[in-house]
Amino acid sequence: MTTIYCSNKLKDFIGPTNLKSYDNLTPNKLGDWNAHIFVYGRRKNLILINNISYYTLIFPNIKKADFKNFEDLFIKRLSDQLLFDNIIEIEHAPILKQRLLPVKLTTTNNDRKALGTMNEYIFSFRLYMDFFELDSLDLNHINGKLNDTLVGASRPQKRDYGRPIEDMKNLMKTIL
Repeated sequence: MTTIYCSNKLKDFIGPTNLKSYDNLTPNKLGDWNAHIFVYGRRKNLILINNISYYTLIFPNIKKADFKNFEDLFIKRLSDQLLFDNIIEIEHAPILKQRLLPVKLTTTNNDRKALGTMNEYIFSFRLYMDFFELDSLDLNHINGKLNDTLVGASRPQKRDYGRPIEDMKNLMKTIL
């Protein structure tokens, strides 16, 4: 089971009826995700960040209707990005889907490291987008650039940095 912790802003966007409160959430070996919605170019965009590797996914131009089939949308987008980043092979996609299902949306867990790193990614995304048009952007390329930046949040010691793309590769090796 994969849990996605939604920020209060995202909770207000999708409505409280789509979020459920769970008592005994068991952590997934791939980690859980934090999600937030932000506006860029007068469009709402969704950002998700993994709480173990700090690997990120951005969904541009998100609408409320997308949350009706969000489980499929999330798994497809994650699989596409992992394939683009050469983290998994095409034959691993069904195994990944099996490990991720079911996907549960719930209220925020206030993970300060994840939320701070998410804000850095949003800032970097806006910088990239100043050079590209949102309609013509190669989303896999932008996400790949974000995931290839140095991040210190996932490290146990101060002044120790790593790349989320490498951390996600190591995480995938443990389950595939």
